[in-house]
Amino acid sequence: MFSCTVQGPPEHPVIKLSGNLTLDHSRDIHAELLARLPQASAITLDLADSEKSDLSFVQILCSLLKDEDKRISFVNLPTHLLENAASLGADGLIKEITSRTEENV
Repeated sequence: MFSCTVQGPPEHPVIKLSGNLTLDHSRDIHAELLARLPQASAITLDLADSEKSDLSFVQILCSLLKDEDKRISFVNLPTHLLENAASLGADGLIKEITSRTEENV
């Protein structure tokens, strides 16, 4: 199961990704994010209701964070994402996303 809800104005939406952030839903996740990027100067990802993630979501995040024209921040980083990134050796990603949490921005 995967769902996406969006709150806030188009130029700074808060995108809440819920359920499984896995390969089964990667196409939907990618499409939801791509639909919001053109209008947004900043995006906040809320991952509080996500249940699990895999390499496909880590790859989506890496790609999203490469866009220097967008300010990407995170709220409610789940343990599963940090553990998954650590198991993949993505220490740089962990450092990057934790530096972009609301408490650090």
